[in-house]
Amino acid sequence: MLKSKTLLLAAGTVGMMTAISTSSQAGFYDGKDVTVIVNAGAGGGLTRSGRLFTTNMKKYLGKDTNLVIKNIAGAGGVKGMNFLHEKSKPDGLTLLWGTSQQMAQLLKLRGVRFDLAKMAVIGAGSSSYVTIARSDFAPGIKTAADLMNVKKMIVGGRGTTDGLGLYARLPMKILALDYRYVPGYRGQPKLNAAIRAKEIGLLTTGSTGYFAFYENTILKSGEAIALYYHSALGSDGKFSDPGVFPKSMKHFSEYYKETHGGKLPSGDLWEAYKWLSKYNSRPFGLYTLKAVGAAKIGELRAAFKKTLTDKNFVAGWRKAQKNDPQFGVGSEVEWLLTGFQKITPGALAGLRELTKKKKKKK
Repeated sequence: MLKSKTLLLAAGTVGMMTAISTSSQAGFYDGKDVTVIVNAGAGGGLTRSGRLFTTNMKKYLGKDTNLVIKNIAGAGGVKGMNFLHEKSKPDGLTLLWGTSQQMAQLLKLRGVRFDLAKMAVIGAGSSSYVTIARSDFAPGIKTAADLMNVKKMIVGGRGTTDGLGLYARLPMKILALDYRYVPGYRGQPKLNAAIRAKEIGLLTTGSTGYFAFYENTILKSGEAIALYYHSALGSDGKFSDPGVFPKSMKHFSEYYKETHGGKLPSGDLWEAYKWLSKYNSRPFGLYTLKAVGAAKIGELRAAFKKTLTDKNFVAGWRKAQKNDPQFGVGSEVEWLLTGFQKITPGALAGLRELTKKKKKKK
């Protein structure tokens, strides 16, 4: 009898130890639904890249983990960041894929309620952008250099603070070209429709949008022309070469040289452009709150890193972006949330002027 009780006790102890072991091996994200905010409109390049990344990342984050995209567009991406900061619980179940809005915090723009000091970056990747114009915009833009002959361009964008709108307008300022800005197009599908309908003459798109909406449509037909591209500025002071655009398409700095007797741009607006190229050229970021805790952030970073080598993700990224994914993880990109406050007074003034909302005429 004693022996039987001893065996039962031993069996129960083994079963308890097994249960504890199994429980300790289970990850926090097993079976969880995770909301991933995309701070841009549905259908654009940012949402496309977010869906691709999260579809593959969930395999590495946990067993039966589900990552659900939730678009929160508005104020050039600020509304999405505000939502993460104010509405989400610090439980690791709400993330944000998109732009980290350094400029909005730097300029203390109206409506900004988030604080990047309270955010943690899981990983972030760079992108390139292309500025295109209608070839029939008076007096005609048959080559990129013909932009210099336009008297007043009509530029389209999402708002006064979004990166695509800034990459469309800031070069126009540096080139000393006159333009009228028409904001309010919430996402690349709307901008695509606007330039096709001749509502606007010029826009900037991310590389995803370039390949998805323009390369084989209005650019191929000659209805529009690619003027120049923009890319990430590295710590070595050099602009990266995406290696995916036609050889005839130049970086904006090279375009400026070709149209200004071999001189590089200079001055406060050029410093603003370089700041933008360093901090607003990495839109493919995944963020959460620091209060989530080191353990969960560590799980997220580990899953993020594994996703970067996933064959399905890499194949999908190459198809959409035409290049290999270029991301930093964790400490490699933490400077994005701290170093952005280093900017010259003149560059800061230039950004303030560009992002200032125009007063409506009575």
